[in-house]
Amino acid sequence: MLQPVSPRNDLPLDPDGAQAADSKQRHGTLAPLSIPAFRIIWIANLFANLGVWAQSVAAAWVVTSAQASPLMVAMIQVAAAAPLVVLSIVSGVVADNYDRRRIMLVGISLETSGGFFVTLCGFAGYLTPAVLILSILWISIGAAITIPAWQAAVNEQVPKRMVGSAVLLNSVNFNVARALGPALGGLLLGLVGPSWVFLFNCACYCLLIWAIWRWRRDRPKRQLPPERLFEGVVAALHFTQYSSVTRLVMARSFAFGISASAVWALLPLVAHQNPRGSASLYGLLLGALGVGAIVGSTQVGRFRKRFGSSRSISLAAALLALMMMVVGTLSTLWVLFVALMLIGSCWIAALATYNTSVQLLVPDWVKARALALYQTALYAGLALGSFLWGHLAETLGVGGALIGAGLLLLVSVGIFWVSRLPELNSEGSAQIPSTPMDSPLFEFNPKRGSVQVSIDYHIPLERTRDFVRAARRVRKLRMRNGAERWSLYRDTQEPELWQEVFAVGNWLQYLRMQDRMTIGDKAILDALMTQHSGDKPPRVRHGVSYRSSIERSEKAPPSLVKEDGAADESASG
Repeated sequence: MLQPVSPRNDLPLDPDGAQAADSKQRHGTLAPLSIPAFRIIWIANLFANLGVWAQSVAAAWVVTSAQASPLMVAMIQVAAAAPLVVLSIVSGVVADNYDRRRIMLVGISLETSGGFFVTLCGFAGYLTPAVLILSILWISIGAAITIPAWQAAVNEQVPKRMVGSAVLLNSVNFNVARALGPALGGLLLGLVGPSWVFLFNCACYCLLIWAIWRWRRDRPKRQLPPERLFEGVVAALHFTQYSSVTRLVMARSFAFGISASAVWALLPLVAHQNPRGSASLYGLLLGALGVGAIVGSTQVGRFRKRFGSSRSISLAAALLALMMMVVGTLSTLWVLFVALMLIGSCWIAALATYNTSVQLLVPDWVKARALALYQTALYAGLALGSFLWGHLAETLGVGGALIGAGLLLLVSVGIFWVSRLPELNSEGSAQIPSTPMDSPLFEFNPKRGSVQVSIDYHIPLERTRDFVRAARRVRKLRMRNGAERWSLYRDTQEPELWQEVFAVGNWLQYLRMQDRMTIGDKAILDALMTQHSGDKPPRVRHGVSYRSSIERSEKAPPSLVKEDGAADESASG
């Protein structure tokens, strides 16, 4: 069903600290399973994933058996992806600011209610393709609420040093279910019919709700109030604008999703049009994808270590493109199975690298939103691609659409071949405690009026070039963390005096900006500070807009305040 992320272990320890001492001795991929909370949720999620994949077989086969058009078959993928495109960023804001466990419970409960709806329709005899697509849309809305919180919650289940292994285990979980779930779905579909498959999925989801419900942990206390919804979305978009990692992952995953979506959108038709086509064959073809993904999961780390993150994604996408063209050209079963296993391996290699890049390189304060934006880009590509290839399959045929998708993916590989993702390392993204600030000497509204921060540096002439180079990195840091404007000035009379000036929306946003500092950010600031010379550190001054001031000691005439405000608004208008 899902996959997680993030650092900090909030699991309560026993009084003797035995759990902490024991966990320090455990290493390797299976180490997270030694944590009871993670282990129970992982097992419950395995059943939920089995139910999802079993249901996907039943859903696709119901639509295909009703002699629906290729476009209607592809609309299943559109209905599954559209809410993730529209709602993920909003869900990410909520997940970054509130209790992720509760958000997960709400989202999964909504998914379960959609499952019960389609089950009741099936037993009542009203299971038409339109009703099925509507229920998938319903379930996908619940998933859009759940996924950002789910992905960002792994750090609350395991210690930070186990996060990478936990992410890999969740990937293995997903792909074990993808290998076994379709076969199980095909078997149940042939034995008892689609309605019972949908009921089985509901039962699996209820197990997952129970596992998350019983999960208890200490939540860290927040020093600042949560961001408002619009404010949180703007902060995420602002961060993305100045985060090369997030932008590159979004662009590449969108292009990848458009082309690779053809496999999922058209595979039911590949099975149906095969001379040996049946529900069981479709389940076996999906199983081949899952087996390939499991094998690929074991090799992703080694492949990434040898070729680097960017090259690994490009090579995996190129091989996937070639295998899609093979599936579109040949109908021999053993060839299809081999090609689909390779497609599964390439799929997990690309997506695991995208996901891990965001999880390890993005700071915690915006992690759920960054993951949501990545998911939005990926699922936007999947939804658009499914719609596109469904249309083309009606004119070019299924084989022609798959060949076209493969060629488009090869083109995108060529376009992004020169792009580079940083090496995967979570140390730089770890947040550090914010430095205590002096209390303001007068009262003002912290939610109103902008804040201007100016920092004075003394830079010897021979360090000018190095200082300016370091300042460019500081600019991106300030803007990424919440600054609205940034400038660097040099004194005309004293060339060794420089002033960094940036503005933030309000005092509360400035405090959040200080709270967002990471180890990597501090290294960038330290590199700038080493250029400063003098006995005293750079002077930092904070100014707040007069609009925020509520000073009681200054008794300005009401008429004057009103006139100044009116004049200011008139000028700004």
